[in-house]
Amino acid sequence: MAGETYGWLYAFIAMYALSSMAAASYARIRNSSPENDSGSSMKNHFGAGKGLNGLALFFTLSASLFSAYSVEGIAWEAWFKGWFATRWIPAGVGVYMCFLILAPRLNALGQQRGYLTISEVVYDRFSAPNSASHVTAHLLRIITYGCMLLPIFTYQVSQFVSCGKIAEAFTDGEVSETGGILIFAAIMLFVESIGGLRAVAYTDIIQGVMLIIGSLIFFIASGVEFGGLAKARDYFDEVGKFQTMLSTAGSWSIISYTSFVMRVAAAATMFPHLAMRLFVAKNSKMLQRGLAGMNFTFFWVQLSTMIAGWTAVYALRNTATVADISNQQSIFGHLALQLKTSSHFGDFAASLLVMAAFAAMVSTADSGLLAFSTMLVKDVYQPYANKVWKNAPQDGATLKRIGLGASICGLVIGLCLSIYNVREGKPDITGLFSIQTVTPIHAIPTVWGGLHLHWLSGEACLAGLVVGLTTGTWMVLDTDFNDKRSIGLDEHSTGWNTSVFAFLVNVGVVLLFTIVEKFILKPPKATQASGARPLFIGTKIDKMISNPVPWFFMLFTLMAACPFWYEPESTVKYVGDVAAYAFTSLFFSFILALMVCAMYLTRWEDFKPVGEEEKQVEEGAAEKTAAAPAVSNKA
Repeated sequence: MAGETYGWLYAFIAMYALSSMAAASYARIRNSSPENDSGSSMKNHFGAGKGLNGLALFFTLSASLFSAYSVEGIAWEAWFKGWFATRWIPAGVGVYMCFLILAPRLNALGQQRGYLTISEVVYDRFSAPNSASHVTAHLLRIITYGCMLLPIFTYQVSQFVSCGKIAEAFTDGEVSETGGILIFAAIMLFVESIGGLRAVAYTDIIQGVMLIIGSLIFFIASGVEFGGLAKARDYFDEVGKFQTMLSTAGSWSIISYTSFVMRVAAAATMFPHLAMRLFVAKNSKMLQRGLAGMNFTFFWVQLSTMIAGWTAVYALRNTATVADISNQQSIFGHLALQLKTSSHFGDFAASLLVMAAFAAMVSTADSGLLAFSTMLVKDVYQPYANKVWKNAPQDGATLKRIGLGASICGLVIGLCLSIYNVREGKPDITGLFSIQTVTPIHAIPTVWGGLHLHWLSGEACLAGLVVGLTTGTWMVLDTDFNDKRSIGLDEHSTGWNTSVFAFLVNVGVVLLFTIVEKFILKPPKATQASGARPLFIGTKIDKMISNPVPWFFMLFTLMAACPFWYEPESTVKYVGDVAAYAFTSLFFSFILALMVCAMYLTRWEDFKPVGEEEKQVEEGAAEKTAAAPAVSNKA
């Protein structure tokens, strides 16, 4: 019987569904409590009211990066390309390195000004008189909003497709890919609709604990049943697999490894569901410590699934074949099924980790859906609805209903794209993750520069954004430039992603436009529009970036984690049971994690925009003035 065969899995799914419903209901209650109620039902639902703190903040920050690829994609990549999969560790640590530039300021602005989206920051930062035209800020907001949509939907599709593939592989076809997708989409919609962001954060605690425990148990069980990495390494030697160093250029090369690390480290900071966590963190100290510690989670979860993928090469030697590459079968699911049938302990361990993987995927997809709804309300409906419909309601309850409607629409779009992806077979999970950085990477000059360079104009950013996106679109679609266009990937023949070239064009245009503005044309600034609240960042440089020495060493260490040190296409040497270049990558990634941790703990500085200090002084004086008559009367 199916229930007897997959008893542990079905029990874990039922437990997860019930605990998620309980968490969503509890989050709904907590949103309306005095300590969390922001006074707006929309902010309570989509922004967790007055913010997140404690375990919920820590786990939701880390869980936002534990997506489908952390379990499904990395295991497949390790099985298919061996030691190349280690690129995910320096890329992940690199994301937190780049968040050093953004986290203190985004968190402070989220608490001071109530921001929930990056586009809100962009609009206020480049509103007149920070730009020569009022139109500039509007265009920047809309284009930035558009850039953020790609990672939201690619994230959704990759989560749903991975859920379906693992469910089908692990149950040996008893649950179809489409069936697996629909089951977890239903859980996701319930959680998001009832409790909003706080509910997602609470379920992140559940999936985080499951993923940590499941990874450890799965690691031990696979080592006992299949011999672990030592047995896999012996098998690699026996059959001559993964014994050659990477080539210099082309696909799966030293250059493509490096391109991936650098591109993901920078572009992932623009993913809207990650930025939302920075905005809603209630306590900057908790956020500071959480980000410092989360560097090291990659050495637990992602590295565990890599080892599972390497182990799968031996464990599935008679099961998984090269044909599975084109069929995009779930290596993780096949290995879990193999472990399940090996022993009762294996059944428990495999079912637990499969459920933890499902939970991670549902959580990430839910985060993306929330980001989509919030962006639609905050970046489109609120600023522009009244221009189309004069009496468009703007109260919190209406905004919440519009957001929930957007969530349902976003979910339907994600499901349709996922089912289409399952039927067509491309792009695969690797391709989905690859293309999701194509557009958000172009927001970097506007966001990073806008937060720190007070002299940067909106017109320069807009020119770079438009030219960069136009160039990037042409590069991605041109089959002569993008060699992997036919299989849904984004890569030049050299191994560099096409988005890297387009990004450099973007930066070049911004610099050129700035030089022309400052030294040749010097356009006048527009006057401040009525009702606008422009953001003035001031000239003070954050402690986090004021000293270039640690940044030199961090960037050097990140580059050192890429395999430049080894002769291309030479015979691989080993350190223990790991290829030397993979060991080097992991070693330097760990050193980088220590450096980034130290930066968070020692260089963090809470940010206050120009004018905020005066505003607080005026508010304090007003409170004292109001209190003075009462004291006088009492006397």
